[in-house]
Amino acid sequence: MTVGMHGVLRGHPWIARVSADHDLDEDVYSLAVKRAAAYGWSSVHLGPGQELGGRRWEHADAGGDWSQDGKVRRLAWLTVHPGTDPPARHLPVLPMTQVLTDALHRVGEVRFTALRSLVPLALASDTGFDLRGDADWFALSDPAARADITLSVSPPPPVPADRLAAQINRSSQGHVRLNPTPTPNHPPTLRGTAPEWTPHAAAWITELTIDALRAHGTRTETEITVSA
Repeated sequence: MTVGMHGVLRGHPWIARVSADHDLDEDVYSLAVKRAAAYGWSSVHLGPGQELGGRRWEHADAGGDWSQDGKVRRLAWLTVHPGTDPPARHLPVLPMTQVLTDALHRVGEVRFTALRSLVPLALASDTGFDLRGDADWFALSDPAARADITLSVSPPPPVPADRLAAQINRSSQGHVRLNPTPTPNHPPTLRGTAPEWTPHAAAWITELTIDALRAHGTRTETEITVSA
């Protein structure tokens, strides 16, 4: 599976100097590997007796576009082979988002615009109970932080857009409020509001969507995009 963060990155004015001082040449790949290992979620140094086991994923690849032109770019992406032991785990959307967020904020200031995830729904478990519990976390958002969002799913799922929106809204305890928007000849698009616009909120909405699609029988690889 792949998780990617889109937005605008403005590098710290001192990053080149400290990189030279410490002989560093960091990029998304190196920072993602280091950060995932620090959390204990993954490692590229799996020797004998260090198989995937309880780790969240096996690292596959990572990259990103850090062009300093003020344009929206795919700033960072991470591709992994998610662990399935135990089988009732969440797909690691939030941990992967955290790794990418850490990497980007280490080198600059980010204006976050979208989270795009390519997820293997055949591996998705029933995580509805946990996701409804997460609603309490986002209930603590500043009311003034409420933000307009767009959610799109590709390829079109077997569930009608209005039913998908209703299930996401219900599972979020009403903190996410989505309605379908007619998009003839295009994947379904839902528009509405979220309690805040942050990478963590986008990851939660992605997971709510994964669980709703799973409940309606979707098992194919699916791209889910949450954007401001």
